[in-house]
Amino acid sequence: MSNSAFFCALLLSNIARETKVSTVATVQAERARKNAEAQLAEATSRINELTINITSITGDRRRFEADMATLQSELEESHRGRRDAEERADRLQLEVNRLMDELRREQENYKNAESVRKSLEVEIREISVKLEEAESFAQREGKRLIAKLQARVSSSACA
Repeated sequence: MSNSAFFCALLLSNIARETKVSTVATVQAERARKNAEAQLAEATSRINELTINITSITGDRRRFEADMATLQSELEESHRGRRDAEERADRLQLEVNRLMDELRREQENYKNAESVRKSLEVEIREISVKLEEAESFAQREGKRLIAKLQARVSSSACA
């Protein structure tokens, strides 16, 4: 039996060794499973964080796009307003130029009218002097003629 006992002892020794190896493998597998679960939990947490970040970034992008559309619209409106203002400024400049020309013409007309007025005043003074001289002459001549006529009337009445 020694052979069979040896064989049994050898078998027991192999089983014990395999049990020990299995136990070590089981412990290692358990550790690996726990590490994998921890890594899975960490990866899941990281995925959740990234999903939240992506959602936040997507919302920010949409707001940014909306803001960009608003700014683009405001920019176009500003360009239209600038063009309108430039057109109004051009029209007003034309009006200013027209009014300046009209003012120059009116100033020239005023100068001419003032010159004519002054020459007419001088002419009126000259005519007034001539009129006074003519009136004075007419009175003297009228008195002389009256005296002459009275002398004739007197000489005719006496004769």
